[in-house]
Amino acid sequence: MADKGSSIPRWVWVITPTLAVAFLGFILYISTIPASNELDAVKGEARKALQQGKEKLKESAKDTPKPDYDFYKLLENQTVEVPKVDAYKSTPKDDVKYEYRLQAGSFRSLDDAERLRASLLLEGMPAYRQESSVNGSTWHRVFVGPFTDRSRVNKAHDQLVARSISPLELREVVKK
Repeated sequence: MADKGSSIPRWVWVITPTLAVAFLGFILYISTIPASNELDAVKGEARKALQQGKEKLKESAKDTPKPDYDFYKLLENQTVEVPKVDAYKSTPKDDVKYEYRLQAGSFRSLDDAERLRASLLLEGMPAYRQESSVNGSTWHRVFVGPFTDRSRVNKAHDQLVARSISPLELREVVKK
């Protein structure tokens, strides 16, 4: 048995197909209307305006006088006086020679200093240890060097930095 409350009313069955047919008819009508040529008309007007602008520009260019440059004529007749300069003489370098050392570390413990010195010697660096007294306590400093060639100093510096050691560079004048 069917409930009367759940059935669809008759007017919905009549209006729904009518609206669907009307919509399809409208779409068919729109498809039969020929497309307008408004775009072509706008393009044509733009071409005309561009052509008129070109013609006005040509006319204004004819009326404008060309500039007269005469600077090249003025420069042609001028001369420049160059003063006489003596030949360059280089200054001699000073004959001062330097000796470079890199301080790789400073330790209170002799064992720590010897450990670093030994590892640097194993890497082929000329390392040595030097003791110094600071405020009554003994410090053991590890040096790499001495070097007289700047490129060897730079190479040793790079090797120490690669080992995460930040060296202190010391430069002394070599006495003759």
